[in-house]
Amino acid sequence: MEKTKLFRKNDIIIVLVLLSLAAAGLFVFRLTHMGEGRKVRVTVDGELFGEYDLGTKDPEDDLPAFDAVAGGQGTLEMNGASDSQSTGKTDTAGINTGNTDNLSGKENIQRIEIPGKVGKCILVISDGKADMESADCPNQICVHHSAISHTGETIVCLPNRVVIEIVE
Repeated sequence: MEKTKLFRKNDIIIVLVLLSLAAAGLFVFRLTHMGEGRKVRVTVDGELFGEYDLGTKDPEDDLPAFDAVAGGQGTLEMNGASDSQSTGKTDTAGINTGNTDNLSGKENIQRIEIPGKVGKCILVISDGKADMESADCPNQICVHHSAISHTGETIVCLPNRVVIEIVE
């Protein structure tokens, strides 16, 4: 009996070339499309529920603002969160701001209650990331999903028909 080769030399070369092209394509896609997002867009059953600031800021925002009149004794402007609650009203652009909760004592944390088809979902936005804290759905896949922060990343709760997406 004569042995036959499973792979020939040319087969291996073609597979390696295809894998290299796929890896290069993935690298280029991530390089061009995966920037830091600035907003979180929430849709329920295909309709816009609200857009929320992700809390990312420009590096220039970290610089302290000095008061020249105070003789060099400047003050640092803080972007801290205040004790406030919204009841789902729309902002000046007509976008629903949802039920948000800025927790006192913690900077830039938003907790958004999203009504879905099965129940409600709780989205938490903090430290430039969006994370599904809880959901009234049976499989909890959206809750176990890691936090998202880059443009194009999504968290989906299929039973509630809720889509969380990072946009620029």
